[in-house]
Amino acid sequence: MPSIEVAVPFRDNWYFDAVCAGIERRARAAEVDVHVLVEAAGARGRAIVADRFDEVLREPDRIGAISVGFEFTAPQVARLVEHGRPVVVVGGPCAGLPSVFIADAAVAHAATDQLIALGHSSIAHLAGYALSADDFTMRSDRVRGYSEAMLEAGFDAYSHVVPCEFSHAAAYRAAVDMLSQPDRPTAVFAVADELAFAVLDAARDLGLDVPRDLSVIGIDDHPDAEARGLTTWRQDPEAVGAAAADRVLGRTDEDRQVVETPLIVRTTTAPPGSRRPSTRKPGRLGRLLRGW
Repeated sequence: MPSIEVAVPFRDNWYFDAVCAGIERRARAAEVDVHVLVEAAGARGRAIVADRFDEVLREPDRIGAISVGFEFTAPQVARLVEHGRPVVVVGGPCAGLPSVFIADAAVAHAATDQLIALGHSSIAHLAGYALSADDFTMRSDRVRGYSEAMLEAGFDAYSHVVPCEFSHAAAYRAAVDMLSQPDRPTAVFAVADELAFAVLDAARDLGLDVPRDLSVIGIDDHPDAEARGLTTWRQDPEAVGAAAADRVLGRTDEDRQVVETPLIVRTTTAPPGSRRPSTRKPGRLGRLLRGW
């Protein structure tokens, strides 16, 4: 039976499981099997995935491969393209291979613009510049988008970038420290919803009212975001997986697919001092995407 090889750094994770579900849905419809390899992120994992793809793409029934979260080096790309079968990368652009990703810098810029438009000038960005095994530049791209938006508005950016590990516990500690300061920010843009949840928990435990005392915005639209009332930028991981599968299956020939990320306004953002959540929607994201 024809099959697609898929590599992910995690299972039992909402994002990666949803990407795999999107791939598997498209593959089933085409009567194609899916084999999933789980390998830790980072240089060693990337090398193992490249070697695995190099091996399985020699088999006549493998029609292609999808790498979720692994950014191959130029020599690895050269090896993989020799097989003449599509290898799609999910998570960021990868020179020489088709890719599916969100425009991280543009979305971060738009998220920061959203808070600025509400009247916030003291805006912190949580989780930038932290050491990570991630292959792609998601964190640094989101720092860049945030910083450019702040600087364009005439505000200080760099002193408000707060690094932390990508975990609820680390983000909670960082948020408690940040929100306990006398000059605490009035808004926080978190690199992802899971860290935004930690900010909401820290604000609650410190007796801060959201959104009156603190606005919080994230990126992802995590399955728990609606229940938490989190304003966020939605990426649809199932649609990401489906788009990658379509490229492998030959249903599209696009080599650079930028995933749509609409703003979902809920109750965690408002003008400073207001309890009334804002329903304002931005008009700049399309223009920002075209510029990145």
